[in-house]
Amino acid sequence: MSRPIAERVSVPSPEEVRAARERAGLTPQSAGALVSSSQQPRRTWEKWEKEKGTDNHREMPQATWELFLLLTDQHPTLTLTEAQR
Repeated sequence: MSRPIAERVSVPSPEEVRAARERAGLTPQSAGALVSSSQQPRRTWEKWEKEKGTDNHREMPQATWELFLLLTDQHPTLTLTEAQR
């Protein structure tokens, strides 16, 4: 897995963020809690789902997007496995 992140995933659109969350069966609160250390993960997630050009829209960082896809088994080329300890 030595490829740069930009070759693995692109910056998601708000529609892609919403669709991935819905496919995972998660609420904005639970999705935000998976990948955000914010005190208000729901608000953070909702900003990523807001339409571009609207108040409070924030672009989801690529690394956060990739982590979410991995944690919800939606990554296009990679899967997570639990470490054997």
